[in-house]
Amino acid sequence: MRTTRTGEEFATQLFELLKAEGISALSVAQMATRLRCSRRRLYELAPSKEALLHLAARAHFDQMLREGFEAAAREPDPARAIAAYLRVGVTSTVTLSPAFLRDLESSSEGREIFDRYQIARAEGVRRILEDGIRRGVFTAHNQFVATEVLLGASLRLRRSAFLAEAGLTISQAFEEAYALILGGLLAPSRRRKGPATLAPRSEGSRRQGNTEQSPRKLPKS
Repeated sequence: MRTTRTGEEFATQLFELLKAEGISALSVAQMATRLRCSRRRLYELAPSKEALLHLAARAHFDQMLREGFEAAAREPDPARAIAAYLRVGVTSTVTLSPAFLRDLESSSEGREIFDRYQIARAEGVRRILEDGIRRGVFTAHNQFVATEVLLGASLRLRRSAFLAEAGLTISQAFEEAYALILGGLLAPSRRRKGPATLAPRSEGSRRQGNTEQSPRKLPKS
């Protein structure tokens, strides 16, 4: 029976720990104890616990970008494609704890990692919008303005102080924003067909929020 972990398995377990707890309350020695590994194995991945956090963030965001593009590609209709694409942005943040987000935002490198991810996400939205406007699915707003509004909202909504004041998790805040923005993007003929509900939040996502909220709705194709 195999008793050793592959590098991929070990990295996955490490990243899950950091996404759940951040690094402020963990030393490298404590990480090693929790993961049942040597400190040397951790240092082989990155030279500090801050660098380990950044490694976890990059891996998470890269995966979410891939999943978002794949989800959109499965939908031939632009309205469904943009809903699927944005839904990944909601579900991908469920596992990011407030502690992880605070630690990531506490350094310029961490903020830059998050910024690059959200800029790449906004570019994906812009491409779908271009196709949808051309096909008459979305109203003829300037797609650069629309994506800049979405990006600006996303950059501010992720702030820990705002989330605490609003009593929301980051996934709940994104869900609210996406529903508001998409409601204004759909052409009138598409709005009359009625809304489609986002996939229900996980129990973990609901527990993280300070208020219980009913699922928001995205426009339906």
